[in-house]
Amino acid sequence: MKVDDKLLKKSINAAINFSVIKRDKYKDKIRKFDESIDFIINLKDINLNDPKQRIDKEVLLPNNIIPGDKPNVCVIASDEILLEAKNLNLDAIDADGLVKLNNEEKKEKKKFVKKYDFFIVEDKMMPNVARYLARFLGPLGKMPKPFPSGYGIISNPGDLQIAVDRYLKVIRIQLKKQMLIQVKIGKKSMAKDQVFENLKAVVEYVADQMPHKYNNIKSMFLKTTMGHPIKIDEQYLKSIEA
Repeated sequence: MKVDDKLLKKSINAAINFSVIKRDKYKDKIRKFDESIDFIINLKDINLNDPKQRIDKEVLLPNNIIPGDKPNVCVIASDEILLEAKNLNLDAIDADGLVKLNNEEKKEKKKFVKKYDFFIVEDKMMPNVARYLARFLGPLGKMPKPFPSGYGIISNPGDLQIAVDRYLKVIRIQLKKQMLIQVKIGKKSMAKDQVFENLKAVVEYVADQMPHKYNNIKSMFLKTTMGHPIKIDEQYLKSIEA
């Protein structure tokens, strides 16, 4: 089901418009926080028992999806990279901190891993990160990956700011157990053109990974955090007068 740009843009407008609570004789109600815009894509005719048809990758979008200048990351490093992390006001732990964390109870390790969206690790510390935390990072898809699968493993201080800037635009696309993918593509406060560019990038990336390209897409939806799901479909949009 290949989609055109006009349909994607109309669907974004509808998702944003329908996030506003409208009631007769009442003022329109807009949430007091900046809602995220989520994209859900349902797939078909895929064999998830075949590793080649699964997806587990960090994808760099055209535009930031995180407002501000700092993503929710933790740096695990030593020496100059650790110092640079502190200069950038990022959460960080060194080799001793990693050993200390390993000696904590299982629930504390889980809590630590869930606290952050991404981890940036100095390459020489990856063996210990894998040894101590892989069983907790792996199931959540947070295990740092080297380029081109990810951006979480670095080798020098200059790479850190680059990685941080990338993680303002990175989403984690996973297709493992269920025939669907759900990712955040932006915020309501973003320019709609930027949301559109991010959405189109995800659609094209997922279709490109499929054995039968767009024919493996069953349906697609957009929704804001508190809004109604909007199906990306001309007939549906007409039915809701979007």
